[in-house]
Amino acid sequence: MITRQLRLNTSDQIKNRLREFTGKKINIVLNDRTVMFGELKSLDDTTLTFLNMRLDPVTLPIANINEVYLDFKE
Repeated sequence: MITRQLRLNTSDQIKNRLREFTGKKINIVLNDRTVMFGELKSLDDTTLTFLNMRLDPVTLPIANINEVYLDFKE
């Protein structure tokens, strides 16, 4: 198996592709360069919800997200 990294760095890419990875671990880079890590739970047109490493739900506006990246196996 090969591990690949997928980077989504526009709001359109985030809205369109990220639904495929619900339940997977993702890294989120905010506009202020803060990085967050957790399991994607849901995504709608304006917000993204995930569980952080403390298993607390976090909801972020997509407008505050600069990039999302994740590793997946092929």
